[in-house]
Amino acid sequence: MDIKEKFRSFIDKQKISLKTPTSPVQGAEFVTSDEFEGRTAVTAQLHRKSSLLNDHILTPEAEQAIINDIESIYFECGNVDVSEHELRKLPEIADVHVINGLRSRLRKQQAIVSRRVSDLIMQKQGQCSEEMERVTELQKEVIKEVGLCVEGRKKLAQGRTQFTSASLGILANYSKRQKISSVIRSLRMIRTLQMTDVQLQNLLKAEDYPGAIQLLLECQKAAATFKHFTCISELSTKLQDTLEGTEEQLDVALARVVANFNASNYEKLQIAYGLLGKTQTLMDQLHMHITSHIHNSAFTIVLGYVELYNSAAGGNNSTASSSFSKLQYSELCKYVNEESLLPCLLDLSKSMWNILKSYRNIITWHENNEKVSGEKMSEIEQNNELATFRKYTKQKLEHGLYRIWQDVQAKVRTFILASDLSHFKFDDFLRILDVMNKLIDVGECFCGSKSETLRESIKKQSINYFRNHHRARMDELHMFLENEGWEACPVKSTFSIHQLMEFRFLKGRETNLTRLTSPVNSPSKKQGNGGEKKDVFEQYGDEGSPFDLAMEESVEEDIMASEDVDDAATLTDDDSDDDLPEELKRDYVDEQTGETPHPHPKRKVDHSKTPIVTNTTLTILRLIGKYLQMMRLLQPIALDVMICLSHLFDYYLYAVFTFFGVRGELEQQLSRHLRTSLKRIEDTLILSPDLPHDDPANQDKVPCPSLSPVVDLTSPESMYGLGVRVAAVESLGFLALQLESLHPHLEPLIPPQRRTILHQFYTSTVKATPEIRRHVYSAVAAQVIDYEGIMSRMSTVRWDINDLMSQHSQYVDVLLRQLQVLSMRVEELSRVSPLPSEAYRALWECVVRSTNHTLLEGFASARKCTNEGRSLMQLDYQQFLMKLECLTWVRPLPDKSLVEAFIKAYYLPESALEEWVRQSGGDYSPRHLTALTATMTHISKRARQRIAVMVEEGGKKT
Repeated sequence: MDIKEKFRSFIDKQKISLKTPTSPVQGAEFVTSDEFEGRTAVTAQLHRKSSLLNDHILTPEAEQAIINDIESIYFECGNVDVSEHELRKLPEIADVHVINGLRSRLRKQQAIVSRRVSDLIMQKQGQCSEEMERVTELQKEVIKEVGLCVEGRKKLAQGRTQFTSASLGILANYSKRQKISSVIRSLRMIRTLQMTDVQLQNLLKAEDYPGAIQLLLECQKAAATFKHFTCISELSTKLQDTLEGTEEQLDVALARVVANFNASNYEKLQIAYGLLGKTQTLMDQLHMHITSHIHNSAFTIVLGYVELYNSAAGGNNSTASSSFSKLQYSELCKYVNEESLLPCLLDLSKSMWNILKSYRNIITWHENNEKVSGEKMSEIEQNNELATFRKYTKQKLEHGLYRIWQDVQAKVRTFILASDLSHFKFDDFLRILDVMNKLIDVGECFCGSKSETLRESIKKQSINYFRNHHRARMDELHMFLENEGWEACPVKSTFSIHQLMEFRFLKGRETNLTRLTSPVNSPSKKQGNGGEKKDVFEQYGDEGSPFDLAMEESVEEDIMASEDVDDAATLTDDDSDDDLPEELKRDYVDEQTGETPHPHPKRKVDHSKTPIVTNTTLTILRLIGKYLQMMRLLQPIALDVMICLSHLFDYYLYAVFTFFGVRGELEQQLSRHLRTSLKRIEDTLILSPDLPHDDPANQDKVPCPSLSPVVDLTSPESMYGLGVRVAAVESLGFLALQLESLHPHLEPLIPPQRRTILHQFYTSTVKATPEIRRHVYSAVAAQVIDYEGIMSRMSTVRWDINDLMSQHSQYVDVLLRQLQVLSMRVEELSRVSPLPSEAYRALWECVVRSTNHTLLEGFASARKCTNEGRSLMQLDYQQFLMKLECLTWVRPLPDKSLVEAFIKAYYLPESALEEWVRQSGGDYSPRHLTALTATMTHISKRARQRIAVMVEEGGKKT
C-alpha cells in the first residue's frame, strides 16, 4: 500500500475506535504491520462508509458551526500545500485514533462545503435562464438594425446619383458672386482711403492711438495693393507725412504718462509703438522724458517760491524774475529763504513722488501684462521677437530705477545743502527731518537704495544744527537752575511724560515719524517692531502721498491739578490710619517718669502718588522728548544726541547735589561709584571760572549754577529747607524714573557696538539717584537733632554702677522729645506740600541712622563700665527703640543691630570676642573697638593686645 492509503487506514482506525468505544478492535494496542495492511484496513473502510452516511445528516446550525471551524488556509488562493499543513499538525508519536479523528473531521467539512456550493448553484439557475433569454432578444434587435443600415446606404447612393447636375449649377453661381464681392471691396477700399485723414484726426483726438496707427498701416498696405489704380498713386506720400505727425503726438502723450500715469493710455501707447515696430524706442523715450521731467519740475518749483517771496519782499520787477530764471539750479536754491524752505521742500518732494510713483506703476503694468501674456503664449511663441522685447524692457526698467533715484537725490541734496538750517526752530527742523526720512523710505521702497547722498547731506546739516541747539539749551538750563525756587508744580496725580506734547509720538503717532538709520545697519524690508515694512507705494496707492500735511489734532496738555480739588481726595487708601498699629495712634507718654503727656495728634503723612516735579524738571523732560525725536529721525547721530541728552540729566543731578548736598564729613560717606560720577560730570560738563570761554575744548561746558537767593537752607524753622530739598531730590528721582522707562526706546536707536556708553550712563548716573536722596536727607538729619547735646548728656552718665535701677537715663527722653518734635513738623510740612512715602522713609532712615551712630559714639565714649552699666545701656536703647517705633513706620530701623551687637559684645569671652572682632570689625571704627576692649575687665591684657593688633591691621586695610 502507498503512504496515502496507509494514513487513510490509520485515520479510519482511529475513527472506528471513537465511534465504537464499547467494542474495541481486538489487539488494537498491539497492531502488527500485517494487521494494519489487511484486516484493520478493511474494517476501517466499512466503518468509514457507514459513518459518512450518518455524519452528513446535520442541522443548518451545526453545518454553519462546522464551516466556521474551517481554517483560513483552505480559503487562500495560490499554491498552498494543505497536506503539509495537516501533516504538521500530527503529534510526533503517531496515533491511529488521532489521525482517524482528524481525517473524519476534514471529510465532514468537505462534504458540507460541497453541499453548500451545490445549493448555491441551484439557487442561481433561474437567473441564468432569464439572462439567456435577454441575450436572445438582443441578438434579434441587432439583426433588425443591420437591415436598416443597409437600406439607408442604398438611399444615399440614389441621392448622390440624382443631384450631381444641380450641384454644379450652384457652384457656378457662387463663383460669380465672389467675383462681384471682390469688385465691391475694392471700390469701398478706394472710398475709405480717400476719407482716411478725417478718421485719423478723430481717432487722435479720442486718444485712440492704436486705432490711428492701425488705420494708417492698413491704408499704406491698401495703397500698395491698389497702386494700379490712378487715384491711389498720389495717396501714399500723404499717408507717410501723416504717420510722422502721429509719431510726434505719441511722444507728447508719452511725456504726459511720465508726469501722471494712466494705465489705459499707457496700454494704448504700447500697442501703438508695437504696431510701428518701435517698442525699444518707446523705452528710450520714456527714460529721456523722466529725466527731463525731474530737472524741469525741480527748477520750476524752486523758481516759483523764489519769485513769490522775492515779490513779497519788494523785488517785484520783471528784471529780477527773468534773472532768476537764467540761474543754475544750484544757485537758485540759495535764494530760498527760511520761511519758504519747508513748503518748497514739501512741494519738491511731492513732485518727485509723483514721478517715482508713475515709474513704479509702469513697472507694475509690465509685470502684470507679462503674467497674463505668459499664461496664453505657447512655448514656440515665447521664443519669438516678443519675448526678446520683454527681456529688453525688463532690463531697461530695472536699470532705470537706480539712475532715476540718483537724479532725485541730487536735486533734493542740492536744495538742502544750499540753506543754513542752524537757526531754524526745533519743531521746524524736525519736520524737515521727517520729510527727508520719508523721502529716504520712498527711495528704499523704490529701488532698495540706501540713499547715502541724502543721508550724508542731512547728517551734515543735523550735526551743525544740533551742536548749536544743544549749546543754547544748556545755557537756558543754567539760567533756569539759578532762578529755580524749588517748589513742586501742582501736577495731577496721574501725570506722566506721555501727557507732554513732546512725547506724543510714543503713543501711536510714530507713523508720521520715520527713522533715518545708518546705511550699514538699516534693514531694507524690516520695521523697528520686527515685522516686514509696508511698501510706501502700496500704502498710498493712487491717492495722496507721504508728504501731505496731515491735520494734526489740537491736543492741549492737561497736566496741572485743579485748585479746587480737596487735598483729602488725593489721599489713597494707604494713607488712612486704619492699617497703623495702635501704638502709632497713641500720643506720646513717658511711662517711666510719669510726665504729663504732651498732645500728639495722629500722624497723617501724605503718601499720595502725585509726582513731585519742578519747572526745571518739566523743561528737561520736554528737551528729552525732543532729543528722543531727533534720535529716532536721525539714527546716524543718535549716539551724539544721546550723549547730549545725558548732559541734561547730569547737569541737573550735579546742581541738586551742589545746592543741597553737604561737603565735608558727609561727602566722605559717599560711595566711590557716586564720587566717580560727580568727578566725571565736573570734568566734562562744568566750566571752571579760570578756563577761557572761547576755547573750542570748552564750548560744550556750562558754568556751575548757583542757588537762588530766595531759597533758604539755614533756617531751623523750615527744618533747614526740607521742603525745597524734597522738591529737588524727588523731582530728580522722578526724572530718573522717566529715563528708566525710556530705556527700551533709547537702546534700539544706538548702534550695538556703542551701547556700552548708554549702559554706562544708566549705571553710573541714573542709578546713583537714590544715593543722592540719602545724602541730601542726611544733611537735614545732621541738623534737625542736637546730637552734640545728646553726646554731652551721655558723657555725664555713669556706666560703672553696681546697682541697676528700673529708670532709664534722662538723655533718652531728651532725644525722644526732639524726635517727636521732628515728627510733628514733618507732618505739618506734608499738609502744606506733598511728601512722598519714599522721601518720608529716606528722611527717617537718615535720622535714625544718625541717631544710632550718635548713641554708638556715646556708648563707646564710656571709659569705665560694669555689667550693670552695660545693662543700663541696653535699657536705655530698648526704651529708645520702643518709643521710636511709635513715631515712625519705617521698618526695619537702620543700624539697630549695629548698636545692639556693640552693647552685647561686652559680655563675650576672650575667644568669642576675637572672632567677633574679626567678623564685624569692618562695621565699627578702630576707636569703637579699642574703647570696647578697654572697658572689658574680664579679658586679659594679652588678649587686649591681640585685639588691638587686629584692629590696627583692619584699619590699614580699609
